Amino acid sequence: MLGVRLPRLAGRTGAAVATALAVALSLSACGSDPQSSKSDGTGGPTTVRVGITSSINNATMNLAIDGKLGDAHGISLRRQNIAGAGSTNQVAALLAGDVDVAVGGTNTVIDAIAKGADVQIIAGMAPLLFSLTMRNEAAQKTGVAPDAPIENRLKALKGLRIAVSPSGSTGNIVLRTILEGVGLKPDTDVRFVPLNDLGAIPAGLIQGTFDASFAAVGSGEVAVAQGKAVTWVSLPKGDVTSLKDYQGIVTYASRSYIEKNPDTVKALHDALNDGQKMTVDQPDKAAELLKSNVFKEMDKAVFDNMWAQCKSAYPAGSNFTEVNWKTLVTLFDATSENDYAALKYDKLVAPVARGN
Repeated sequence: MLGVRLPRLAGRTGAAVATALAVALSLSACGSDPQSSKSDGTGGPTTVRVGITSSINNATMNLAIDGKLGDAHGISLRRQNIAGAGSTNQVAALLAGDVDVAVGGTNTVIDAIAKGADVQIIAGMAPLLFSLTMRNEAAQKTGVAPDAPIENRLKALKGLRIAVSPSGSTGNIVLRTILEGVGLKPDTDVRFVPLNDLGAIPAGLIQGTFDASFAAVGSGEVAVAQGKAVTWVSLPKGDVTSLKDYQGIVTYASRSYIEKNPDTVKALHDALNDGQKMTVDQPDKAAELLKSNVFKEMDKAVFDNMWAQCKSAYPAGSNFTEVNWKTLVTLFDATSENDYAALKYDKLVAPVARGN
């Protein structure tokens, strides 16, 4: 297990966020300001458009959608899949008014807020449920065993090609921080292979397009199930101890949407809590809903492996607490071009999601 803390470095992760944010802000300035949620006109539930991707990180929201958990709270959750890897796409869709709320990586959301996006976190969803998988040939060449001490496994990544989501995404930022924690320089000691489609990871590992991948659990595990790769690092298993109180996935909305729709936002938070409780009280039902709706194309053995790793990871209460925020600042303030320590918790997090 490994903890990391770094000295402040020059910022280098914000360029992609800034580009996506600039485009989205220009769209919102041209009349895409989010409107109040609407009912179906018959006195039925209020529809909430949710920007989301097919990832195990987003399980509680997907459970709320497919389990129709919003019905009990007077809302109807409508999934709107956002194409591409990396949370910058979700931020851009939200700011452009294409969705009412979005689910994505915490760091990307915080960077957007720091650069002027008027959004707030309305729920804490999950820690970052990522794994680093490595093709067998690359693993053998390292001379390090997959069950060796985590610091040895991380140092063995030197010189490898690692598939990861694009610059500015939360996954990219977290991997950089983990590598720097063991003395590696991400821009020179390893070669990042940015992927917009993380569905390409299994084939890339099998064919040798890259040596390893860092992505949501369930991505590289396809190659693992085929005997072509090994799991090298697992965040859900607690390999990196400094991430213990790190909430890597959040739900967020524009401040104007939150102010215009406080009851809807509270209902959404309650529905997410119901989804989290399902993972604890009815894990088999939760697994069935996820497999049949979000992961229906995934091999059952891969899904079962993924669910076994992640099902206990979703936080009770669905809040983004002050501890979660302080942990993020400790981990990433040093390597962000934005001054996280100067940002105020109460500005970042809506009242519905606050906690100690």
